[in-house]
Amino acid sequence: MARIQSSPILSQIRVARTHSEQTVSLQALKDEVVGHVQRKEKWVETGILEALAKILDPVAREDRGMHVYPASYKLDEEESVWLLALQLMASFACGGPSFLHPLHAVDVIPIAISFLCPVFYPPQIVLTALRLIRNVAEATSLAPPGAEDASELSDAIFVPTTLRNFSMILTDPFSHHVAVEQKRLICGLISRLCKKSDHQALMVEASVLDALAQILAKCVVARGEVVPGAELIHQTDGYVGRIPSAAPRGTSLTLTLEAISAIIADSRFRACSFLCAPHIMAVFPFAPFSPPAKETRDLWTALESAGLAATHTHSPGAMEFLLPVVPIPPAHGRGSPSLYDQFAPLGAQTSRESSVHPLTFSFSAEGKESEVADPESPVIPWLIHLVQSSGGMESVAAASVLTSLFKAGFANSEREQALACLVVPHLCGLLKEYDEKELSKSARTSTSVPTDVADGWSIAERAPEVLARLVADSDLLQQAAHDCGVIKIAGKLLKDAYEPMPVQTPPRPWSPNPGRRAQSDEGLPACRVGPAGQLPVYAHNTKMRESALKLVAAMATINGEYQKELDKEDVMSYIIESLSPWPRKPKSPKEKAGAEKAGETGDATSPSLYGHNPKSVIIAACHAVRSLGRSVSILRTTLQDHEVWLPISKLMKHPDAEVQIGASSVVINLLTSCSPMIDALVNTAGIVKILCEQAHSLNPGLRLNSLWALKHLVLEIPPNLRKQVLEELEPGWLVQLINDDGSEEETRQQALRRRASGADEDEDMDSDAASETTSQWWWPALWNAIPEERDLLVKSPRMRKAEAKLKKLREFEQNPAKKARNESLAIQEQGLGFIRNFVMVMADYNEQTEMVDYLFTELGQDRLFGILADKLRMRVVGAYGRRYTKSRDTVVLHPQPRIIEHITFILVHIAASVPRHRQLVIAQTDLLQLLGNHFNSKDVGVRRALCHLFHNLSCLDNEEDRQPCAQRAQELEKLGVLAKLESLEQGDADLDVRERAKAVVAQLKSPTA
Repeated sequence: MARIQSSPILSQIRVARTHSEQTVSLQALKDEVVGHVQRKEKWVETGILEALAKILDPVAREDRGMHVYPASYKLDEEESVWLLALQLMASFACGGPSFLHPLHAVDVIPIAISFLCPVFYPPQIVLTALRLIRNVAEATSLAPPGAEDASELSDAIFVPTTLRNFSMILTDPFSHHVAVEQKRLICGLISRLCKKSDHQALMVEASVLDALAQILAKCVVARGEVVPGAELIHQTDGYVGRIPSAAPRGTSLTLTLEAISAIIADSRFRACSFLCAPHIMAVFPFAPFSPPAKETRDLWTALESAGLAATHTHSPGAMEFLLPVVPIPPAHGRGSPSLYDQFAPLGAQTSRESSVHPLTFSFSAEGKESEVADPESPVIPWLIHLVQSSGGMESVAAASVLTSLFKAGFANSEREQALACLVVPHLCGLLKEYDEKELSKSARTSTSVPTDVADGWSIAERAPEVLARLVADSDLLQQAAHDCGVIKIAGKLLKDAYEPMPVQTPPRPWSPNPGRRAQSDEGLPACRVGPAGQLPVYAHNTKMRESALKLVAAMATINGEYQKELDKEDVMSYIIESLSPWPRKPKSPKEKAGAEKAGETGDATSPSLYGHNPKSVIIAACHAVRSLGRSVSILRTTLQDHEVWLPISKLMKHPDAEVQIGASSVVINLLTSCSPMIDALVNTAGIVKILCEQAHSLNPGLRLNSLWALKHLVLEIPPNLRKQVLEELEPGWLVQLINDDGSEEETRQQALRRRASGADEDEDMDSDAASETTSQWWWPALWNAIPEERDLLVKSPRMRKAEAKLKKLREFEQNPAKKARNESLAIQEQGLGFIRNFVMVMADYNEQTEMVDYLFTELGQDRLFGILADKLRMRVVGAYGRRYTKSRDTVVLHPQPRIIEHITFILVHIAASVPRHRQLVIAQTDLLQLLGNHFNSKDVGVRRALCHLFHNLSCLDNEEDRQPCAQRAQELEKLGVLAKLESLEQGDADLDVRERAKAVVAQLKSPTA
C-alpha cells in the first residue's frame, strides 16, 4: 500500500471544485478506512479530520430553508457530500477512545448537533449525525481515567436547541426504518447520558418526556393493552382523538422505558409529568372494571370477604386483572407506626419525613382548600405486569420506571405488598440467572462484545441499582429481597467486580513500525491520536461495583440483622478498597497487617490490576459504609478493624465536593458516642480542622454535614476540646449559620421581581408562595400542542386538574427560594444541635456550668437569647413597604418542629446548671411565651422537650434556691404554663408526655416540697 502522505485522496478532497468530485474522493476514503484502526490513525495524522470539519462547517449552511422530507427523498449532490463526511466522522469515532482527542479538537459534537433539525436536513443525514454522537458517547464510556468526562459530553448535547430537535424527531409520524432508528438512538443517548437534574428538567420543558410518553403509548396500543372503554371515557370528558396509532416495527420498548426512567429519576414533578402526559392519560384512563369471566369476579369477592384483599379501598381497574391476586395483610399499612419509626438509625428518614409521599393534592374549590385523593394511575399495575411478563432488560427498565413512580408516591397504599410479592423476586431472579453465566476468556480481552453477553452485563449493571432504589427505606420490601437471598447476591456481585484484570486496554494490532505510535504525541491536536481506552469488561466491572455497593447500602439502612449478614459476607474489605481511586487486592485486617510487615502495601495512587474507581464508585462506597456504620457492633468491630477512618479522612480532602459530602456523611456516624474511632480522627486525622473548614464552605451540603458531625463530636469530648472546636469554627460564623436569612431574602427578591413584571398589586390572595410563580409556567404538553388539539385539551376537566397538580409540584420542587430556605433550615437545625450538645455535660455538674458560661461569653448572653426567640417567631416575608401583609407578594414562614425542639433543649441544658442560669432563663419572658405557643404542636418531640424544660425550671436545687424556686413557679403560672401542662397531662396522645407533664404539674403546685 502506498504511504498516505503521497495519496491523492486528501488533496482531491481539499481542492475539489464540485460536489461530485468531493463525493468520489470521500467514497474512496471511506472504502479505505472503514474497519481498519491503523489506517484511521495514519489518516488522522495527515489532518483529514480538519478537512472533514471544513466540509461540515455550520456557517456555510446558515441560509438553508425548511422542508418536509418524505421517506423516498433522494439526496442532492451537496447533501451526499455531507452524508459521506458524517459517515467518515462516525467511522473515526467508532475507532475507540483514542480518536476522541482529535475529534473534539475539530468540534465534532457541535458539528453533529447542527445536523439534527429534521425540517432542515433529510432523515439519512439526521440519522448519521445521531450515530456519530452515539459513537462518541460509547467511546467516552471506555476512555481511560481522567481522559474524557461524560458529564461534559452531556452538557454539550443536552441544550435547549438540541432537545427541541429531539422532540421533533421523537414525535415524527413517519414509520419507516430510518425514523424508527432515529428514535432508538435518541432514547439510547438519553438513557446513557441524562444524569443531571438540570438536563432532566430541560427534557420536560422541551417536551422530550411527552414525546417519549407518546412512543410508550404507541407500544401499549401495539401490545393491545389499552384500558377497555378508553375511547368512550374520552368522549364523555371532551378529550378525543388522543389514542395514538400502534408503534411501528422495530420500536424498542426497552430503550423507551430506559429513557423515561433516566428523565423522571427521583423527581415527583417529572414523575407526575409522565403520568399526566396526554397520550399516557389517553391509553391509561382510570375507570372501574368488571371482568367478564365470572370465575375471576368470584375470586376477588372471596378474597375480599376473607380479608385477604383490599379492593374495597379502591375500585380495581382493568390493569389490575392482569396481575395475580396478592393477599394484603390487614394490619399492614404504609402509615402504621413501626419500631423503626420510633428508633430510627442515624441519618435515616423517620415518620416525620417519609420517603414515600402521600397520593394527595390540594385544590381550591370556591375559596376553600380541600384534599383530593387521586386514584392510582393504571400505569402502575401495567408496569408490574410488564416486569412479570417480560424478561431481560425490558423487565429491568419497566421496574426502573415503576420504582420512580412508587418512590414519588403515585401508588396506592396496598401496592407495596404487590411489589414485594411480584417485582422484588423477579429482579432477584434476573440477578441469579446472570450470576450462573460464566464469562469466556475471549470476552475478557475483546473490544467487541457479543449481544447476549452485553445484555447480561446490562442486567448486572442496572438490576442491582433498580432493586436498591426500590427497597431503600422499606422494611417490607427489604424483607422480600432478603427472603430471595439478595444479601448473598450483592456480596458475590461485589466480589466478582474485583477480579484482577491483567489486561485493561485493547491489544495493539501488529505493525511493522511499533515505535510509530509514540511519535503521534507531537503535532496539532486534530492530528494527534489520544491514549488507548479501556476494555469493555473493565468498564463493566466498574459499573457493577457501583450498583453492587448501592444494593449493599440499601439493604443496610434499617434491619440490624441484615447488616450483620452483610458483614458475614465479608463485603467490608471490598468496600474499603472502593474508597480508593486506585484499589488494591481486598484484604482482611489480618492479611493487611501481614502485608505491612512484609512491606507489600503497594502504592494506592497508581494503576493496579484492580482498575480505577471513578467518583460514582467512591460515593457509593461512602454510602455503604455509612449504612453499615449504623450498627453499633459493626461500628465497634469491623469498621474499627479495617481502620475505615483512614481512607475516609483522605476523602475529606478530595478535590470534588460531591466526594467530600459523601465522606463527611460517613464521619457523622464515626463521631457518635459508640464509636471507638474518635481519638484517631481527632488526634491523627485532624478532623476538627477539616470539618470547621467545610463548615465555612459555599456548598450547603458540606456545611450541613460538617455541622452535623461537629454536633456529634462536641458531645463526646472534654470541655477544653469543646472550646477549641468552637474557636476553630468561629463563634461569629456559628451565629451567622443559625441566623441565616438568605433564603428569606431570596423569597423577598423573587416577590419583588414578580411585582416588577406587572402583577396586579391590589388583588388579595392567600399567602401561598406557589400562587404567583406557578401561574407563570405553561405546561408544555398542553401549550405546545397544535391549536386544534390544544382547544380540546383545555376543555378537558382532567387536563385542567392535571395542569394544576403539575404547577403545585413544580413550584414545590424547583422554586429556588424554597430550595434555599430548606437548605438553610437544615443547616440551622444542625447549628442549634451543636449548641445543644456543646452545653450538655452529663458527668460533671461544674463542667456543665463552665460550658454555659463559656457559651454566653463567646456568643453573648442577650444575643443568644435574642436569636433563639427570633427563630420561634412566625415570619411574613415579602411584604416590605406594603400596607397589608396579606398579598400575593407575601410568604408566611412558620418555625419548624426540629428547630423548636433544639431551641427548647438548649434552654433545658442551661436550666440544668446552677440556679442563676435558671433565673436567666425565667427572665426571658418573650422567649418562654413563644415556646408556650407550641404546647399543642403535632410533633411529640416538641411537647416532650417542653415538659423537660419546665421540669428543670421548677426544680429545687438546694435550700438557698427555695425562695427563687417558688418565684419561678409563680412566673410560670402567670405565663399560663401550668394550665397548658395540665391540658397535656389530661389529654395528650403520648403516654410519655402525659407522665412528664404530670410530674411537672405536681412540681409547680408544690415548688418547695
